[in-house]
Amino acid sequence: MKKVLSTVLFLMIAAFTFAASFDGTWVTKVKGQDGTDIELTYVFKTEGDKLTGSMKTPNGDMPVSNVKVDGKNISFEMAFGDMKMKYTGTLKDDDNITLKMVDSPMGDMEMNLKRQK
Repeated sequence: MKKVLSTVLFLMIAAFTFAASFDGTWVTKVKGQDGTDIELTYVFKTEGDKLTGSMKTPNGDMPVSNVKVDGKNISFEMAFGDMKMKYTGTLKDDDNITLKMVDSPMGDMEMNLKRQK
């Protein structure tokens, strides 16, 4: 019985850990200034006890900084020239993140990221 209980507990912990993982490639589309869709790709990776990442754009990669993860919540910053953009997000489930750009000179914006498989 102890063996079964230990196995069930291990599987529950493993499932929770996986469910709260931001690791991976995430894709969204935003409207450009001319109204066309622009695909943005975010890549997050755990390195030791830190989460690192970048946003891939048609114009190149932009690293994220000041990344903080608290359970299913994430926040980070990105610099674009002299502009600093702040993001907050929530892992909704294994395949979806709701991400908000806040306090930006370009205004607030909400995006829905989907895990790329």
